[in-house]
Amino acid sequence: MGDDALHEAAPPEPAPEPTAPEPHDAPDPRQVLREGLTALRGTRGASGERLDAERDAVNGLRVSAAQVFGGDNYVFHLGGSGAGPRSYRLTAEKLDEIQEAFAPPGGFDTVVREVRARAVTVLRGPAGTGKEALALAVLRRTGHRVLHLLEPTANLALLDDDALTAGVGYVLPDLSQRGADLLTAFELHRLDALLRNADCRLVLTAPAAVQFTDPRVRPAVTDAPDSPDPSVIVARQLDWRLGVAGTARARRVLARADVAELVRDQLGNGAAAGTAAELGRDLADATAAVCDEEIVARVRARKNLHDERAVAHWLHDMDDLAQQCLAIGTAVFGGEAYETVATLSRDLEERLQVAESPDNPVRPRGTKLTGTRTTRLDAVHATLVDSEVTTRHGGARGKVVRFQDPGTARRVLDHVWSEYDEIRDALPGWLRDAAARGLPTVGVRAAVGAGTLARHSFEIVRARILRPWATDKDAELRDAAAIALGVAARESGHALAAYNLVMAWSTDGGPPQLRATAARAWRVVFEQDGDEQAWGWLHRLAGAEHVPVIEALCRSITEYMALDGGRYRFDAIDLLDQWAVTGLHDPQRRTFGELAFLYAAADLVGPPPSAGPATDSGATVWPTLLVAAEHGPTQRADIAALWRQVVNSALTHDLAREVLTDWARMVDRDARGHEALAALLTAVGTDRRTRLLVRHLANGWVRGAAGRTAPRSGHRLLARLDAGSGTS
Repeated sequence: MGDDALHEAAPPEPAPEPTAPEPHDAPDPRQVLREGLTALRGTRGASGERLDAERDAVNGLRVSAAQVFGGDNYVFHLGGSGAGPRSYRLTAEKLDEIQEAFAPPGGFDTVVREVRARAVTVLRGPAGTGKEALALAVLRRTGHRVLHLLEPTANLALLDDDALTAGVGYVLPDLSQRGADLLTAFELHRLDALLRNADCRLVLTAPAAVQFTDPRVRPAVTDAPDSPDPSVIVARQLDWRLGVAGTARARRVLARADVAELVRDQLGNGAAAGTAAELGRDLADATAAVCDEEIVARVRARKNLHDERAVAHWLHDMDDLAQQCLAIGTAVFGGEAYETVATLSRDLEERLQVAESPDNPVRPRGTKLTGTRTTRLDAVHATLVDSEVTTRHGGARGKVVRFQDPGTARRVLDHVWSEYDEIRDALPGWLRDAAARGLPTVGVRAAVGAGTLARHSFEIVRARILRPWATDKDAELRDAAAIALGVAARESGHALAAYNLVMAWSTDGGPPQLRATAARAWRVVFEQDGDEQAWGWLHRLAGAEHVPVIEALCRSITEYMALDGGRYRFDAIDLLDQWAVTGLHDPQRRTFGELAFLYAAADLVGPPPSAGPATDSGATVWPTLLVAAEHGPTQRADIAALWRQVVNSALTHDLAREVLTDWARMVDRDARGHEALAALLTAVGTDRRTRLLVRHLANGWVRGAAGRTAPRSGHRLLARLDAGSGTS
């Protein structure tokens, strides 16, 4: 056949696998399985959205106010799925606070000189000296106009050119001893060169007890000076927050005897810098809201909420059940939009409401509307803040509900579960409905809330929440059970119990729903057994012949690729290659490998390898596995081999074409994107049959087959193929 014929000939479709005839009209179980499997497909951005929401929810039920710089800004920006560590960009207001409200300690200028002379500095000192605020203030003084807080658990080995933004100052707080052990001289030199090239600096804060085993790292360590007098920090915060117009009132307030007594009571001797800054913020908020005589009472009321016992009185003294339910709704679903939290809170109220009767009407006719959003949030000490968690469709969620004090969420949930019998009875059903019927992120937050309850009794949570959810036919509810189980293992001190439960649920011959839930709880096994043993466990599950189990495994493999900014992506690709391409395993695992690869290919999206020209639509989003293929020839070859397998597969060829068409449409307006896709698919077509399939696909993109066009991607791919065949 000549080259001209290659342009016209449509490749033959892969032949379906033969099946033995069944007697009469009995359904062929293999055909039922095949039909179920071909319906499996990842949803674009779903895994990243789930992981982001889970991290945000766990932070919301774990973080304490003393760990937060700036009070309520404790959510890290999790947008995208690039390979670098996650970080949170400080807002303009926070930068202004650092510039104007920071009280420099003695020796501040010396620290500035030392940090200015390096690209990487470790700032070490005792707890409570304000090392994080000091690091940010020093970076501002050295000229960095944009500052990022890195996630405390960030892996610096993942920091590369693509992860850095030119000119940014980075702070990694609370370096652990393990992190210090990993900071070798080689790694320090690598980071130094990387950061200098991008005109960036990195300051790591570390407790005084942290030691560095490599003596060549010690010259980069600077001891933090003692923090200034706490009363100075209070005054600076109050002055800045009240502004120039409020200077006279700030002085008058601080001169009051009752305020001076409050400052002495709250700070005592040797108070932490963060505690002093928080008191200054509380005084400023109260000063702006009430008259001078009421300031102390207002501040003490808010401070009392830090006391676990005070939460009981606070909840008990609320005006009505609606307020109590809003507090509980904010504790579990904080981070969602106000409208979502209010609806869920009303649902809980309905579950707890006593039966309607003539003497107890739920809402008498003609009753006027009361309780604005502002007054309801004020009553439960909650507020609206900007969300830093991205959605699967791009962008953030806008304003979301949070408690003013981040520690309140955990205290509220602990108290109502321990003390209110009616709420304890209602919570499992309420959380279940939210997990099964709500938005995906709402389901994740419901699951995290359920998992945190295991602190009180793992067995009760297992019997009333985990097991019923794990055996449900709804895949979203089984996912919620797996997330709750993971939270119980990591956050509630029940790692061994959770691991044993996953092992019991994953046994051969068990109900498919339980095995599917076990597959979704994969992180419990990985954290207990390590990668090698855990992969063996997944390999055993991959031989399943039930669609729920296979779908759960597809989701888990996809999450594994997305976890920690893609740190484990190529480990997962290697395993998929063993299952799907090498032919070392049975047909069932080959099929699973194909499906899992396509599931991840459809789901995972993120930014391109590095910032490029904006597309006509203003967006530059690529399939994550296309980004991975750009990392080097080895990675491209591995991903190309998987694509070659699926486009030729009798079972998955239709799905492969659909996912590749989505890729083509995604990058169609990005010249770099459709060039990368053309290069990858040219590498896929190493044999005549596959080249025909790829050419047929490209022609379909140009023609707009089934109404789905990607003309730029199609033409670029055809040009590549023609260049390879010598016709161009």
